[in-house]
Amino acid sequence: MKNVIDRLREYSNQIDLSNRFDFIFDPSDSIFTESETQRLLSEKTLFDQNVRLKWILKEKYENTTNSDSLDFWIINSWGGIRGFKPNDRNKEKVKTFRKQLLKRRLSKDSFSTISSLSKISSFIDPDNFVIYDSRVIYTLNWLILTCENQETFKELYFPMPSGRNKIISDFDMNTILNLFHISEYSQEYSLFISQQQAYFDYCDFVKKATIEVFGNNSKPYELEMLLFTLADKEIFEELKEKIKITTANKVYSQ
Repeated sequence: MKNVIDRLREYSNQIDLSNRFDFIFDPSDSIFTESETQRLLSEKTLFDQNVRLKWILKEKYENTTNSDSLDFWIINSWGGIRGFKPNDRNKEKVKTFRKQLLKRRLSKDSFSTISSLSKISSFIDPDNFVIYDSRVIYTLNWLILTCENQETFKELYFPMPSGRNKIISDFDMNTILNLFHISEYSQEYSLFISQQQAYFDYCDFVKKATIEVFGNNSKPYELEMLLFTLADKEIFEELKEKIKITTANKVYSQ
């Protein structure tokens, strides 16, 4: 059986992210200077625009003493998460998260909004941090489940953050994983990496796997973007084909 790296390498050869990656943002937003907007608009694809954005925002972070406007533009405007409002509580939550990045251990409170917070870290330091959201973890957990990965993952999965994607909500990955491992279930045994450590283990895996999948000159966000892109089509189609629900001794393909 193939392992996760093998599968991701196959997908990377099949999928041209320049054509498939479709994350849209407004490059003429007031957060950008005229020069930055021109640089973004000069890119021909959404993939290239988003890559350029990484380094523009990284530079902005390096040259500001108050990053509130950057933090909440990334979460609210670029990320489309309107519920994480720029109030005092959430500003403090971002500050706490940034301190925890240095210690490589998150509080459960930080992990509860990891989809929002990890967007910030992915722009602060694109070489070391990537986005941890429902689509990328959905893809990665499915690959771990369906591949031979004992040495890499020690049969542990990444805890799923909540998401707005209908496919992900309709085919709940936590339920799938728990049903698959139901014979192993016990109160002392957890299928999932701890919430305090999961983000760092995920980033470490993505950094290492990116080199194996895309080569030495690649960046971690390339693999993250591939995981994100796979969720709605390739992974969903594979999941539909393989998952069966047995009810009253009848098997229905989902």
